[in-house]
Amino acid sequence: MKWLLFALLIFLGACSSKDKSSENLTPKKALGWTSAGLSVDASDAAAIGTGIESVTSVGEYLFARNDRVLDGERRYQLFIGKVGSLLWKELELPDGDVPNVLFADSGMLFVGTYWSHGGAHLWKFNPQTETWTEFLLPEVSKAYPISDTAYGIDGIAKFQGRLVLSLSHGKMGERNPIYFEQPDGSWKIFNEGFPAEESFMRAVEWNGSLFAMTYGNGIVRFDTSCTKWKALSAPQLVCENGTWNASSTLARDAVQNENGLLVGYANLEGFFGLSEAETWTPKVDCSLLLQNEDVQLLSRSPASVYRILPFQNRFIALGEGSAIYSPKENRWNALPPIPGVAEILDGVLVKDTLYVAAFQKGVMKLPTSSLDSLLQNQTVLSEVFE
Repeated sequence: MKWLLFALLIFLGACSSKDKSSENLTPKKALGWTSAGLSVDASDAAAIGTGIESVTSVGEYLFARNDRVLDGERRYQLFIGKVGSLLWKELELPDGDVPNVLFADSGMLFVGTYWSHGGAHLWKFNPQTETWTEFLLPEVSKAYPISDTAYGIDGIAKFQGRLVLSLSHGKMGERNPIYFEQPDGSWKIFNEGFPAEESFMRAVEWNGSLFAMTYGNGIVRFDTSCTKWKALSAPQLVCENGTWNASSTLARDAVQNENGLLVGYANLEGFFGLSEAETWTPKVDCSLLLQNEDVQLLSRSPASVYRILPFQNRFIALGEGSAIYSPKENRWNALPPIPGVAEILDGVLVKDTLYVAAFQKGVMKLPTSSLDSLLQNQTVLSEVFE
């Protein structure tokens, strides 16, 4: 009888150990990309060029703009949501204006309008009171008659604590106006030296100058001593003993780091460091490059960069093959991909979550705990979704 009782206890202990082992071996559900609640309407998704292009935040409020084609015309829409909620609603601009560029600063959302024959409009939105305030741009009509020209705001930046606007009017061979807000609230145009027919999409202040990323002519720097713009040389990417050499003028974003600026390009691998002497240093994962017959680069550094976000002394590069760059180790770690999304066009970090504009997938989110895990393991995460 004692022998039977002893055998029963051994059996129960084995079962208990087996259950605990099974728990340990069962992988926990990985944290990954999920929808933030804003998706592209199914009827619009079939239209060419329809998707979420921009996303930003003001405090706990999220804002996103789509690229909507309706009856053959672009009719951008602006949406507002809130951190921790999946509910979004359309946010209409006054006077039927169409939103183009979004810029968050000082607890406010600034919205530059798409091309309009009524002139370019700059609106400020207060999410706490849900009220709009218009900035008056009187210099527009004086410097550039608008009777036969449509205007739009393509870029908004801050320089020396005041707004800078990049407008476009579509006149062949002429410079677009670049407006600098003055201390008294008026505006002045400084566009001498700026490439003709160009405008900037983003600009960053560094080392006492304003560096603007144009749509197709690289980076131009605003010199305050002479109030003129100067074009910088294009970076060169050389890897594998010079067998792969490329240059680009499609700068898309830049952020400050300890040694200068980190710049991302739409058609160049990785980052490029810009020094005070205006020399370039590639930040590319050359050690892992593979070459195919078309001499294209494949590595853990992104193939293109549209947005750069600082993250824990590192930098998130959003684009084609999004990744995290660690300057201290000069190392790249690829982000988990979003199924069906070739490129991430924009993004913002809010508290413990990364929100991105995933075009036809809408706005997607990823907890920063996934990023922490990726950096700790120094591995490439893939197929990590909820």
